Amino acid sequence: KILLSLKNGNLAAFEKILLLYEDRIFNYIYHLVGQKQDAEDLTQETFIKLYTHIKTIDVNKNFLVWLYKIATNTVYDFWRRKKNKKEILLDELQNLETIEAETTYLNIEKQEVIRDVQNALAKIKPIYRTVLLLFYKDNFTYKEIAKTLNLPLNTVKIYIHRAKKELKEKLKNGKAY
Repeated sequence: KILLSLKNGNLAAFEKILLLYEDRIFNYIYHLVGQKQDAEDLTQETFIKLYTHIKTIDVNKNFLVWLYKIATNTVYDFWRRKKNKKEILLDELQNLETIEAETTYLNIEKQEVIRDVQNALAKIKPIYRTVLLLFYKDNFTYKEIAKTLNLPLNTVKIYIHRAKKELKEKLKNGKAY
């Protein structure tokens, strides 16, 4: 009902959607880009795109998958705007200090594990990082990831397998740094 209302341009419905999903989308984007300001900007951009494409919502399909697709494409556009992949990795590594500062409530051992995983995630291909975050952090199914990223289902399965293998290798061999 809220989606139909949203599709018909009801601003109150848009505000409800924003309240329901803004934090979730922000967290997803933040884990992809690693910098709070960029994540805030990209979250705002995602919801602007949602609002401008309101008429294309298919109320019979999974809205959340569609919203994550917009968020993912917004992040990909952001990465494309960066000059090169090395710059992305350097930015992400520099931003890990910020992430670490925000997790001071954790004990040192947990912080080290988190840092190692974040560093390793920053070193794997962006598509691998994306599928892992969707699968593990956001609990998307293979099918939902495929729809979100416009990939064949088998490709998603392969990417998740390769991503886990590559992440495990980087953590095992200490190549996270």
